[in-house]
Amino acid sequence: MKKVTSLLLLTFLLIAQDIVAQTITGKVLDEQQQPIPYVTIGIGPTYNVVSNEDGAFIILLPEPAEDNKVTFSSIGYQTVQVPLTDFKNGIYVLKEQATQLDDVYITNQKLTPQEILAQVVANAPKNYGTQPVKQTFFMRSSQNIKLLDSKFELLKSSLETKSTLKDLNKELQDITARVINQNSQMFTEAYGHLYTQDGKSKLMVEKAVELRNKEKDISGDQINSRIMEIIKKHLDRDATYTLKSGLFTLDKEFKFDSPKKDSVQDSKTANLRSRITSLSSSLNKFYTDEELDFLTDLKRYTYTLEGFSNYGGETVYILDFKPAKSSASYFGKLYVNVNDFAVVKLEYNLADGKTEEKINLKFLLGMKMVQDRVKVAATYTKNEKGQYSVNFAKKQMVTYMFLNRSLKLTKNKVDKKEETKMLKLDILAEFDAQTTEELFVINKEPINSQEFNSISEQEKYHIDHLSKYDASVWKNYNVLAPVDAIKNYN
Repeated sequence: MKKVTSLLLLTFLLIAQDIVAQTITGKVLDEQQQPIPYVTIGIGPTYNVVSNEDGAFIILLPEPAEDNKVTFSSIGYQTVQVPLTDFKNGIYVLKEQATQLDDVYITNQKLTPQEILAQVVANAPKNYGTQPVKQTFFMRSSQNIKLLDSKFELLKSSLETKSTLKDLNKELQDITARVINQNSQMFTEAYGHLYTQDGKSKLMVEKAVELRNKEKDISGDQINSRIMEIIKKHLDRDATYTLKSGLFTLDKEFKFDSPKKDSVQDSKTANLRSRITSLSSSLNKFYTDEELDFLTDLKRYTYTLEGFSNYGGETVYILDFKPAKSSASYFGKLYVNVNDFAVVKLEYNLADGKTEEKINLKFLLGMKMVQDRVKVAATYTKNEKGQYSVNFAKKQMVTYMFLNRSLKLTKNKVDKKEETKMLKLDILAEFDAQTTEELFVINKEPINSQEFNSISEQEKYHIDHLSKYDASVWKNYNVLAPVDAIKNYN
């Protein structure tokens, strides 16, 4: 009898484990069978995922679930609810919704865009919660680099003969010629928990991966590595060198065979935390950001009330804004709930000719950096207390980099009588790097001060390196579904 009971118990546990770990994959389409990106798929008010840019989604079913139904929400489409028992792998179709408002409503709520924005700012402190919270997140970053120009040339060397120097330069030229106008792409993904309280944050990374083909990588680090592999063949590996760039001493004890301080397998937690909070925390407090002048300096912009739409069963205003003066920096759209004046979706783009960051020391130090072509989009969900927070955010930007510097390596003498040996290298590199960061908050839980203080953030977190897509990496995790560029990566 005990054996039968044990067998039944084991069977039950296996079934229960399978239910807990059940993952649903699907795709959200419109009536024309076109994918709908960034649809919120939620089970209850705090547990949700979003579809990716191809409309695909992955969701790990919670146990126990907050609700007995799954809700699909996207602005401009009818909200669809599916019983949790009927939620299966497959395609889900959303119908467009034409919002019609009755005359009484229009008469009572006939506000100008400026009046709507005034209500947005006035109601924001109560609409967006600031209480301590634990957010379970998934973040995906992609970087696409195009090398526009590159040149490495050995100008002087007391280490080699002229003929050898010529051969070395030929090797360097061959490397740069193969990568000019080439593109390389890489992805990094991280899953974990962000704890926030009174403007402070702590990050716990549960898992992180990097998808990068080092053989095809044309980032600065990889090209420099290939160049240095050639150069160090002709240097004394047991010696140390003073490394200078122009008038600046970079390292007085440089050694080619010294191990790198940080490898790709370990990254600083503070850097990732800063990137996450720049999306989640800043967008949750967008109304306090002085840089977003389309909410504060209304005279700089032209606003248009384009109409109304539906989001999660509620009506929203659609406000378009664009520069009216040259001092304005952005254009975009705001989607505002007509009842509580909360922004439920925010889209803004940096206007032509504007930059987010710019450094031009081209003539002084031989370097220039420009960050522009910035696009930001965020959607918000409402909890059971009627407060909103970011559930998905996306930021895209392009960084132009120019570097034209000389590097000089002088061998440190062991004996004063030793002959001075040096090598001088001229470096030119010019490239565009397009960066996309996508963050979605899977779950939000309130915490108290004691819980926040008990969290100890690690200085670094581990990253697993992949050279090609592996579907098993995120098994049993709620993550943003992989796009085709990831699935076909090689």
